[in-house]
Amino acid sequence: MKNFEIGIDSSLSYCSITLFKNEKIIWDKTVKSEFGHEKILSKLLADLVKKTKIKAEFIKKLHLNKGPARFTAIRNCHSLMKGFFISHKVEIVSYSIFEHFFLGLKKKPTKSILCLVDTNRRDLAIQKIDTSGKLVGKTKTLKINSDLIELLSQDYYLIGNGTEKLKDVSEFKFIKSKTLSVTKLKSNYFVNKYYKKKSNYKFPKIIYPYSPI
Repeated sequence: MKNFEIGIDSSLSYCSITLFKNEKIIWDKTVKSEFGHEKILSKLLADLVKKTKIKAEFIKKLHLNKGPARFTAIRNCHSLMKGFFISHKVEIVSYSIFEHFFLGLKKKPTKSILCLVDTNRRDLAIQKIDTSGKLVGKTKTLKINSDLIELLSQDYYLIGNGTEKLKDVSEFKFIKSKTLSVTKLKSNYFVNKYYKKKSNYKFPKIIYPYSPI
């Protein structure tokens, strides 16, 4: 009963918790949620503990999304884990929202990716990611106009929930053939280890930009 890993996320419109060991999933559940993430996460954690008999000291690593995302939702997620591990020191591996989407890929891509995240406004946050999962350059925020069409027409794969925002816009019909199936975040993506991330024993600072992703 040692060396388990747990992933948890509530950064966007889904709450999820995954317990795994040696890349094999032991317990996994995802619930769609626009509001009240803290209530759903608490129930999911209680259900996990009840059904698996897991204890904090059995868990070696905690995988977390650090944003940029819905600040209150992701803060509730981090607070819940701080309470669960209050008497046990755990290694923490943190990912940005863009890296988290990348981990959802079923296999390594053959060319660079643009991750599109819906900011709940009239624009999209866009981040370039190389084939190894590393972020390239800074995140850009673009309105849904001709500049965005020009960028997405270039030779990239597309991932992220922002693609859902564009799929019904006639000018962006062309992205269907370029879009991979990773359009929502789940904690079971953390099982995939496409590249090594450094871990530490401190909870990461939540990234919260001016645009409320």
